[in-house]
Amino acid sequence: MHRIWIAGTLDLEPMRNVPRCHRRRHTRWMMLVLGLLSGSPVVAQDLPFRRDYRGPGPYRCPELVAPPTPSKQVRAQVAELTSSSDQAMMLGDLSGAAALLDRATELDPASAELAYRRARVLDDLARVPAAVDEYCRALSLAPDEGSRDARTRLEYLVARDRASLPGEAIVAFGAGLSAADRGALSVALASFERAAARAPTWASAEYNRGIALALQGRGREATTALLRYLELRPDAPDAIAVLQRVRQLQSRPVRDDPRPGVAVALGVLLPGMGHFYAGRPIGGLTVLTVAGSALAAGYFVKEVDVRCLTPVPSGQPCPQSDVVSRRTDRPYLALAVGTAAAAGVIGAIEAFFDARGRRSPSEAQSEAQGPTLEGPAVSARAGRVELSMLRLRF
Repeated sequence: MHRIWIAGTLDLEPMRNVPRCHRRRHTRWMMLVLGLLSGSPVVAQDLPFRRDYRGPGPYRCPELVAPPTPSKQVRAQVAELTSSSDQAMMLGDLSGAAALLDRATELDPASAELAYRRARVLDDLARVPAAVDEYCRALSLAPDEGSRDARTRLEYLVARDRASLPGEAIVAFGAGLSAADRGALSVALASFERAAARAPTWASAEYNRGIALALQGRGREATTALLRYLELRPDAPDAIAVLQRVRQLQSRPVRDDPRPGVAVALGVLLPGMGHFYAGRPIGGLTVLTVAGSALAAGYFVKEVDVRCLTPVPSGQPCPQSDVVSRRTDRPYLALAVGTAAAAGVIGAIEAFFDARGRRSPSEAQSEAQGPTLEGPAVSARAGRVELSMLRLRF
């Protein structure tokens, strides 16, 4: 990420760490304006971050809502499927047994014994994430009935699978969850990306990366990450919810790669608008507030010079009948306009670098083939320093 440093300039980067709930509460009307400009509606995120069993710290099974007990007829059908799965296991057909138990679990999700049977088969098939989920479900459905063996096997699976992951990935995953809990989405995304890079087959790291991308409005990249999660975990219990979220992201005409030229132009025309276009509403609101406050202060701070025919005691107004002339000056108006303009230009430059940093390589390559608008650049040639503010290439 590129940065420009100017003396006396407020660095807006720390505003990225403001919690998401505050962003929505204080900038809702600005987001509506941005939505009208970009044609993309603001859609709330409905998927939580995943706290995976491979993550740091002791693993706790997620809470389970008790499913309804099936009818007697359904239980009879489940008994037939269970018997068939036992026969398949005797013949060494673990995949067939797993398929039969999958169907039986769909019919009777309230059976702890069935969950334990399915967990054992998934364990034998080395489908560790699914086996962990089933052991947890068996413990949640019947915490006091034969839970010792299920808990022992669960703890063994968790410890063994954690040992197969690089320590850096586990630490990065935990840091991402901590950052997400406090609303620092940029930090969370960077951490989940590190975890996914260190452990490319860790489905939950890819899932959390997709959720963080979606929360930042980067729908195209979020879709890719969530589909990668489903590829790594085709038997995920939340596969339907993830697919629904993917369809939402694909149906939104989101600009994942804002154009730097547009960002800087909007920032110059209206202070802060470049940040909104680049996906930084807090930064845009800050720039707009600084510029507006400067203009308001310059306009409302006045000096009134009144010439009076008669001497007036200090602190007393001149009678209206004795007023010769009255002149109102705004001595700080020029300074205020300059401050507002400087805030707008600095904000536009910041928005330019943010937009350029978010472009994907394919987008940057496609833009390079046509007209491009380049932002500020500094170069040194033969002892001479050249500063280029804007450059348009055809």
